[in-house]
Amino acid sequence: MSDINITSRSTDKNYISEIEAGKHQFTVDEPIDKGGLDTAAKPSELLGAALASCTSITLQMYMNHKEFPYDKVEVDVNFDVSTTEPIKFQRHVTIEGKFDEKQQTRLEKVANSCPIHKILECGHVIETTIDFV
Repeated sequence: MSDINITSRSTDKNYISEIEAGKHQFTVDEPIDKGGLDTAAKPSELLGAALASCTSITLQMYMNHKEFPYDKVEVDVNFDVSTTEPIKFQRHVTIEGKFDEKQQTRLEKVANSCPIHKILECGHVIETTIDFV
């Protein structure tokens, strides 16, 4: 059904989850003021990291394909999850390199074509089932 499967398992430490994403493992935690131990990124930070890293990777892939020389791509994402309104993600991209106006315009479009950007900007449905054992 899906090409992405993520599993989160609780641990014996309050709010620390062990995550399996394909062949990769990492932990997620909550800050101390939320009852966690602040040993890892919190879930909402991973959401921002997904957008930031996907944007950077998409731009790098495009520039490599077009053989645009560049030194570095940096993407900052800020957003407020305390609202019940749709979230406004503020994304700031810095690309170190020399680009003409046409290339700059194209790179702006490429940034907006990253898969996570596309996922976040459309409506979503979450279906939940719970097994009690």
